[in-house]
Amino acid sequence: MRLDRKLLLIAPTIVLFCVAAGLVYAAMQLHVLESLGDSWNDRSSFIASVESGEKKIETRQAVTMLRYSLDVEAKRTTAITASRDLLVVLSIIAGVSCVVLGIGVRGVPREHWPRFGRAPAE
Repeated sequence: MRLDRKLLLIAPTIVLFCVAAGLVYAAMQLHVLESLGDSWNDRSSFIASVESGEKKIETRQAVTMLRYSLDVEAKRTTAITASRDLLVVLSIIAGVSCVVLGIGVRGVPREHWPRFGRAPAE
């Protein structure tokens, strides 16, 4: 095979490997984002105890808690949007790489293909 045909097969394969690594990274980041919500029950029970009067907080503390809550929600929304955008871009790159890889495989002459199950031609 000529160098250009080899490159037509090698480059998309490397890109697909990088896309797979990016997908694993995005999945791990989404898992981390989801695991941060595990403390929701604790926070909810604290708010319930404040509502029932078991615990007292000042107005300044309540406003600060509300501000932190809104800030965390904004950051979480931004992180989810960024993860979605990353997955869309990686999917597009993977699709283009598959098309180029398919074109490269079709461009390889038939005599270079492995012959499984047949005796070698002499």
